[in-house]
Amino acid sequence: MMAEHIKAVILTNPAPEDPQYDGWRAPDTNTYCLSSEHITSAVGLPERHLVRAIIAAATIEGYLRQHRYKFEKEAASVPEFAFDLLKALRATTETITCRSIPVTFGDPISRTRLKLN
Repeated sequence: MMAEHIKAVILTNPAPEDPQYDGWRAPDTNTYCLSSEHITSAVGLPERHLVRAIIAAATIEGYLRQHRYKFEKEAASVPEFAFDLLKALRATTETITCRSIPVTFGDPISRTRLKLN
C-alpha cells in the first residue's frame, strides 16, 4: 500500500540527530524528507485517502514542538491540508498524558512518546 510505503520512507529518513533537543530528536524528524510539493500533491487525492492522513500525521510533531512550523504556509493556504492537519491533531491530542512533568504526546508516525514543548 502506498501510504505504508510513504510512512516507511519517513521513518527511515529522519532528520539528523540534534543535541539542541531533548533526546537529540529534532521536531522536524518526520518531515525532514517532506516538501510543500508533497502536501499539495497529497491533497489532490480523495478526502479520506490514507496518503493524506500519513502526510498530515507526519507534520504533527513539528506543529506541536516548534514555534516556527515547517508547513505553516501550507496550513494557512491549503484548506484541504488544514483539514487533514486538524484531524491528525485531534487524534494526537487524545494521546496526551499529564500524569507527570513533562507532558507527553504519542507521535502518530513513530509511536514514541515525546515531550510537549
